Amino acid sequence: MNKTVDKGSRIAKIKELLGYYKEITETVREPFIILDQALEVVTANAAFYRKFKVKKKDTVGRRIYELGNNQWDAPELRALLENILPKHKVLNNYAVTHNFPDLGHKTILLNARQVDSKQLILLAMEDVTAQLKLESDTAEMTTNLVEQRDKLQRLNDAKDEFISLASHQLRTPATAVRQTIGMLTQGYVGNLSKEQSRILDIAYASSVRQLEIIEDLLRVAKVDAGKVYLETVPCDVVKIIDTVIKSQIILLNNRHQKVHFNKSQKKVIAAVDQKLFSMVIENLLDNASKYSPDKGQITIQIEQNDEQTIISVQDTGVGLRKSDLSKLFKKFSRVDNPYSISVGGTGLGLYWVKKVVNLHQGSVEVTSKLHVGSTFTVKIPTELS
Repeated sequence: MNKTVDKGSRIAKIKELLGYYKEITETVREPFIILDQALEVVTANAAFYRKFKVKKKDTVGRRIYELGNNQWDAPELRALLENILPKHKVLNNYAVTHNFPDLGHKTILLNARQVDSKQLILLAMEDVTAQLKLESDTAEMTTNLVEQRDKLQRLNDAKDEFISLASHQLRTPATAVRQTIGMLTQGYVGNLSKEQSRILDIAYASSVRQLEIIEDLLRVAKVDAGKVYLETVPCDVVKIIDTVIKSQIILLNNRHQKVHFNKSQKKVIAAVDQKLFSMVIENLLDNASKYSPDKGQITIQIEQNDEQTIISVQDTGVGLRKSDLSKLFKKFSRVDNPYSISVGGTGLGLYWVKKVVNLHQGSVEVTSKLHVGSTFTVKIPTELS
């Protein structure tokens, strides 16, 4: 009698648990089934029927291996349910890869748990095929991108090395040519006619320009190779700018251009590499002069707060279109304007300026209006970290 009561209580408890588990399964978005000890399906949720294209009448009461024309009869699943799970009671993220007749090649992630003294098995399923493919494709794409990046880096390094070597090889003979022409113009080999002097002056100017191009290439090759190292010391930036203006005063006077230097204070001390920062200001002033008309005006302004030192160089030149602003700081980039042919240039000056300012942990920006002028603004930390 007691055995009958115990058995009846046991059955009632299982039914109660089963009803509870059924409610849970229907709230789960992923496919979920409950198996009994014989691995027959006790119940399954709607997601299972949708995903695996089976009907309830063909599922409940049948062994899992028989479902969907035996499509679940996979060696990995048998190993899980018959050998692994009985020993562990709980199993998480067990991957089963199988060719399902109605679904194709799939990888299903299984999470299983035995409950009620191993009377029932809860089995949750997640199709991770698309996720694994995405991960595989992403890994392959990443590998390809890394290979392409490395290839481009090697090409870029080879290009920089070529430019550096070629420039070094060109500098020596170009210097000799300039010096020789200079000696001729100074009368070291005798007096020259006006026509001879005129031709030699043209040749000398061309040789000077050639050396300027070579020096530009060398400077850029060095900064691109990471071989420019700052020697920063507290410097009076006002004094640096004054010195640069004085060094270019002859060229500015020849163009009848005026430079106004607005100083908020007599001294502005900032941590800079004096030589390189002087060249930055020189490039910006030279750029403003070249692209401004005769009798144009250039305004340099400096101000400082606790965090930044800000220098702006404003001209009354040809100005730029908005669409051209992004090109300015790119290597070998030149913007077409009425002065671009007569001025010449390599398209490396502003690129180099930006690189050096960045080394100072600063930034350089430009605002411009066509036919009105441009303003270049350099911001550097007052103290380098």
